[in-house]
Amino acid sequence: MKIRLAGGVVASDLCVWVPRSSGPARVVDESAMPPGAAVALGPAAATGEEVRCAVAELTRLVKAGGVVAAGAGVDLGSGFRSARLAGARGDQRDAVLAALRVLGVEDAHRLGDRAGFLVALFGPAVTKRVGAAAVGAIREGRWAAVHLASAASDVLGPEQVEQVLELRAPEGVDLTPAGPPSALAQHLRQVLEPVARPRRPALILDLWARVLEHHAGLARRERRLATQSRRDRVDDLRARRRHDDDELILRRLTAWLGVREPSLADAARWVPPDDYWYGLFGRLLQDAIAATALLRTAVAVADHGFDEGLARSAPVIRAAHAQPYRVEGRTRPVPGLAGLPARPGAYVRDIDRRLTGDRPRDATFEAYVRARLARARDYALVIIETAERLFAESTAFRREILRPWAGADLRSWREGAGYGSARPPDEWGGIPPWTGPLLGDEEQLFRRLAAAPGASPADVEVVGDLLWYAELIDALAALYGHDAARATPGTGAPWFDHDPPPPEPEPLSPRLDSIRLAVSSAAQLVALGGTPPKGVRTWVDFTAGLMAATAITEALTGEFTVPAALTALDGTVVPGTGARFRVARNARTLAEWSDYMGNCIAGPYYRDNAQAGRCVLAGLYDKDGILLLNAELSPRRPAVRGWQVTEIAARFNATPEWTLERRFRDWVATLPGVTAAAEEPQEEGPPEPAGRGRRRPRLVEEVGPVLETLAERAWQDGVDAEVIGVFAALARTPPDAALVRLRRMGPDQLADACRRALDDGAVDLDRLWAATGVRPLRTAVESPDPALRQHVERLAPLLGDPPFPKALHRLVKRPAIADAHALDLMARRTRRAVALLASRNDAVIARAVSRRATEPLLCALTVTITCRAPAIALTPVTPPRTVTVPGHPATDLSDENGPWQHALPVARELGADTEVFWDRIAEHGLRVPTSWLGPGGWTALWSRARRPAPRRRMGE
Repeated sequence: MKIRLAGGVVASDLCVWVPRSSGPARVVDESAMPPGAAVALGPAAATGEEVRCAVAELTRLVKAGGVVAAGAGVDLGSGFRSARLAGARGDQRDAVLAALRVLGVEDAHRLGDRAGFLVALFGPAVTKRVGAAAVGAIREGRWAAVHLASAASDVLGPEQVEQVLELRAPEGVDLTPAGPPSALAQHLRQVLEPVARPRRPALILDLWARVLEHHAGLARRERRLATQSRRDRVDDLRARRRHDDDELILRRLTAWLGVREPSLADAARWVPPDDYWYGLFGRLLQDAIAATALLRTAVAVADHGFDEGLARSAPVIRAAHAQPYRVEGRTRPVPGLAGLPARPGAYVRDIDRRLTGDRPRDATFEAYVRARLARARDYALVIIETAERLFAESTAFRREILRPWAGADLRSWREGAGYGSARPPDEWGGIPPWTGPLLGDEEQLFRRLAAAPGASPADVEVVGDLLWYAELIDALAALYGHDAARATPGTGAPWFDHDPPPPEPEPLSPRLDSIRLAVSSAAQLVALGGTPPKGVRTWVDFTAGLMAATAITEALTGEFTVPAALTALDGTVVPGTGARFRVARNARTLAEWSDYMGNCIAGPYYRDNAQAGRCVLAGLYDKDGILLLNAELSPRRPAVRGWQVTEIAARFNATPEWTLERRFRDWVATLPGVTAAAEEPQEEGPPEPAGRGRRRPRLVEEVGPVLETLAERAWQDGVDAEVIGVFAALARTPPDAALVRLRRMGPDQLADACRRALDDGAVDLDRLWAATGVRPLRTAVESPDPALRQHVERLAPLLGDPPFPKALHRLVKRPAIADAHALDLMARRTRRAVALLASRNDAVIARAVSRRATEPLLCALTVTITCRAPAIALTPVTPPRTVTVPGHPATDLSDENGPWQHALPVARELGADTEVFWDRIAEHGLRVPTSWLGPGGWTALWSRARRPAPRRRMGE
């Protein structure tokens, strides 16, 4: 029995073996194996030992590189090579890259000729320089660069691929995790093919930089937080500080009373003097400064290494230690409490003494300093709480007492620590609920600085500005990887958030978690109608332009038609899998799935079908709520037979785990179908009179057979290989798949496909216009056949875009009518795409029109441009309020039998509002894009259009 392998190869003279627990097993029935299974391919006459060695080598290869690596044809010894059975996803580059990760440069010869696997990775245009760069990247383990270069080779030239192969990422950072390069290549083509070739490398290189920056931010946060102890001691510190404050109060109270054991009544009568409040707020200030110094030092050590970071922070530590702060008596252990100093100044003092001492800077020294830096976060959190409590309780009632404290300067601190870049003093307006009572009649700091040009901020700033408080929270935010704390005005104390959660991303918003997610997100936007912006050089600006399309907003709206039988199963566990079945009920769910899965499930094809009830879109979740796969479920024919899985894929369109997929398919096959009554409700109409059993004639039964015959005849008469070949050139698919592929495109995607085909010379504009004039369904509907005359009005919507009434929807399901309808629909949409390009002053259309455009084409586009009046350079052909159009021969805009009146319905089909045509003529005259006109102007253009043309197919 012949065994089919991946890539369409048939193993007719060779045999295949797979590993089993009992030893190698020869495959004789391909259907019993999972699609794409890894096999060892070798001669039938091989000995048992040779088979065992080859299968063992295959097992090692698959274990290290995955099943996909087997598709690379790796030499397994004794005439055996690895292979995969038919049904494998992806292409050869996926297999070669996976195998190279296992083999490395040293064993790459097992893939065969070097030129062969380089072609598989980078395409037939690969050069020696690209090969050398690739070998260098593989040898250095820069797999992300190789992965991206292989995928991008579809849209870049060899020199540009070299640039990608030179990219580097920090060790341990993978910018292209999960998913094959072929899937990334597909998305890159979708996103970048509309972009001019010279601009593509800049976007790819900037994308790499942006994703690298995102990962650097994550690594920075992790690295900085690693300087802190994993054990949270905030509660211990609160208790320790409370004890310290209580001891201070008791000392003041006993000194005031002159007794060793004051009574509760004595304590109640005691009124703290002013200097108590000075000392309380003074300690708060010094605690905040000390905690800020510890935080900044911890960040510097994390970013620059211990020695350099400590050296950079020495002035800050010294300035904090120099503050008038007493720590004696606050470091002694207290029975029953944590052995931590109550105040962070004790640790600042310890570090400063070690820095200025003569002790060696060895491992013991580093451990000593790190242990003290490890509590910076705990001290900061407790001090921020203390500040919040003191300011809330005291500023409103003790403002006069605190004014002297608030008016003190911070010069000694600023001389060593300076100001943080995140919060410049000339922009600081304070915290009005707190700084207002403290400053009294004083202006805010930024106003005082503005009034004293050239003054040093340290000479103008005072304690009551509370900039030091904001800088403490900024230093804590820096420890969490942020540039600064985020202001939260109107929310109350502490007025700043040191670790704000990232904003909830909107569905479909571009992501920078990885190269793959970033590109798949952009591809999704393009599929939904996002238009690549012109002139941008950065990835962020590029994706922002895609997001600006109104089609993106529309893609997030709409509810889906889900049969009750499947709705009832939402949340059900699929038997034998442990996975939970979820049904998409609206477009937003698809957007969220697409955002995570990196697929195109939120595209117009799937969304429109789900809204129309032609399919049900589902996801399978594991026990932890992780989305495993997406699937498209379609009703069998007839629908009462049940459901089938027509498409299924894991994340990044990878092949799902075989057992999970098989059991899910088996389960779906058991689901109840849609009843005939639910699928095909009868058309509304007046109730039948009682006693009459005769049913009201139905449109499908009465018109269907006749229309199907007429549509089939019109197809045979007008549609030939040349017409279908035009659509195949647009879709870049075989002819039989062209219309299906084009129907999945949004307006901008289709416009890009037209531009590409015209620019590449795959089709010319005249031929495109002629092919899109072939309308077999319109020919059939407008036929004078008596059986259709009484239904002309009801059939008219078939000549427009769906959705249709239910009866017409059933009608276009008939095979001959369905084919004719698909061609008519794509003909109209393609012409609208050409009009869209013309309205954008696209150079490809301008070139084609100026070179040679038929009279109907030129008139239709000219009327469309005149009605739309796009914001491009336009040249008047006629003066305002003039109906005579110059040329040889001259024509009249109002002539009912002339080309311009004939062009009006065509322009309406192109999307123009022809109701404003005469208003535009009165205001500006007939106008065309200036780019269409060459030497001789309009007269020469019109003469070329009037010239006899080679015979074309039917159409306008």
